[in-house]
Amino acid sequence: MAALATVATETQFHVLAVDDSLIDRKLIERLLKTSSYQVTAVDSGSKALEFLGLNGDDEHRDSNPSSVSP
Repeated sequence: MAALATVATETQFHVLAVDDSLIDRKLIERLLKTSSYQVTAVDSGSKALEFLGLNGDDEHRDSNPSSVSP
């Protein structure tokens, strides 16, 4: 099951897509990119929280998650 979060910027929306299925992530990513959305896809809720800086781990808060596909 996919979860999506959307953030508006001045020129386009940035969508964070979360799904444990690689095929589903790639499909979501492709569909949204063709609609001019900026897409970041991750494979778990914990990686989504890490990307958003909400994981509670201060020492990794400013680093990029290892399996994020921007």
